[in-house]
Amino acid sequence: MKKPILFLVLSFFLSTVIGQNADTVITGTNYTNRVFYSLDNDDVLSTPVNDWDIALACYGPGAAGSAILINEAACFLYNTPYDTGAWNTFDTVGAYTWKQLLNSDTSWTNGAFNTYRGAAGLFDMGWGILNPNNNHWTFGDSIYLVKTHDGSFKKLVITSLKTGVWTITYANLNGTNPQTVSITKANYPKRNFIYYSLVNHQIIDKEPDNDTWELLFQKHRDWVSNMYVSVSGVFKNRNIWSAKAHLPSFNDAMNTTAAQTSFNKNVIDIGYEWKKYNFQTGWKVYDTIAYFIYNIDSSMFYRIVFTDFGGSANGHFIFNKTLIKNLAINEPNNTLKNISTYPNPSNGSFNLLYEALENTVGNIAVYSIQGVLVHSEKINFTKGIYMHAINAENLCKGVYLLVLETTYSKHTLKLIIE
Repeated sequence: MKKPILFLVLSFFLSTVIGQNADTVITGTNYTNRVFYSLDNDDVLSTPVNDWDIALACYGPGAAGSAILINEAACFLYNTPYDTGAWNTFDTVGAYTWKQLLNSDTSWTNGAFNTYRGAAGLFDMGWGILNPNNNHWTFGDSIYLVKTHDGSFKKLVITSLKTGVWTITYANLNGTNPQTVSITKANYPKRNFIYYSLVNHQIIDKEPDNDTWELLFQKHRDWVSNMYVSVSGVFKNRNIWSAKAHLPSFNDAMNTTAAQTSFNKNVIDIGYEWKKYNFQTGWKVYDTIAYFIYNIDSSMFYRIVFTDFGGSANGHFIFNKTLIKNLAINEPNNTLKNISTYPNPSNGSFNLLYEALENTVGNIAVYSIQGVLVHSEKINFTKGIYMHAINAENLCKGVYLLVLETTYSKHTLKLIIE
């Protein structure tokens, strides 16, 4: 009875798709635009970097939903010693000693305003304290100094986050032209953040739908060699995982199918390490680094290798991208999901990519098309996204079935050796 079942399984799998393309993302002279990018569909949206000051999270409750960003491309945010009770007596004496705050380089959950999250305990969001006994509302407790995108200064309080409604209060440093604005998250259901201009007193919808892009190319600021510097790099969307491999040559990078690092969700894991500026020779691009990008929502899996960079002259990010895809069907209540093998076809060396929902033990078995077991090994699955190498180089050319089994789930994928 095994053989008919194995033949039947073949019809339920997507075939391997491998496509390689060169592409260029253009952020403009001096990186004047942010570009949201889809690996499947190329540019999704290009928007100016210099028309907004802060961005407030539109997604989720709790910690993730309390994130607030500063526009690092055009603005500066300073932590002041004043709490909200000092609104009328606020001044900038000693401001040169105040710490400049940056957005997190690991997670969208922590914007610059969340820098001190947890300092006063579990319910400290950085800019205010969440009250679990009062509808889980969060009330601001700090006054911030903001240098806005037009160079003017404002004092700002994140007044509250109540039942999905943000309220902010800001004014000129002398207290003139005070503004209080409320922004409702539910009005922007498919955005990660909603943006606001403290200069024009304007809510700005600057993002595409959050399920339409994977990468964001933009200018930002970072702490490098004991100083704040302006840089340009590549950020990832919230649901995107990535890993990388440093190879000896460009050809190796363009052909590798194995990451050397663990998959992670750090927002600037790609960042700007693939390029470096030399004052004598200009930009050097390290085209020997391969980045693997994985979207757990769509199961899209790509490799990209950067090949050139135009710098501030034109803001060109130039790279090769390759789609690598061979997906199993996810079944309900599985301990594993988003399973794929690559390269496929191959010479017998495969990489198994998977997401484990819990720690568990399983078994990998490879069967010939006639149902004969030709390879078997046990595997310990650790919660998260991982890659596992399978060496089947001793097998003859042909079609095989890989069966991945845990206590609570079973998956079958097609392997082709040529």
